[in-house]
Amino acid sequence: MPKPAGEGPGRKDAPGAGAAGSASEAMQALFGENFRLARIKAGLTQHDIEMHTGIKQAYISQIEGGKQNPTLATMTALALAVGKDVRALLKPPASQLKRK
Repeated sequence: MPKPAGEGPGRKDAPGAGAAGSASEAMQALFGENFRLARIKAGLTQHDIEMHTGIKQAYISQIEGGKQNPTLATMTALALAVGKDVRALLKPPASQLKRK
């Protein structure tokens, strides 16, 4: 028998959904901030990144602000544009690791 709409693993009110959503939001904010710092360190503007990757400057701005949840392909393209591995942009800064 098919499940009624709104039931199943994709439900927003499923147990653990809040924690997963919170963790996801934290990771997207972390990626955005780390990318922004790497871009600035590389001496690149958001417009430079757009020209290199084809990803619109407005979308890059939203990613850096933690307002967008980019795909893995987008994160990889952005990381490569600043000379980083995507995994490096998903790690908390060393100063945060020492506090935990």
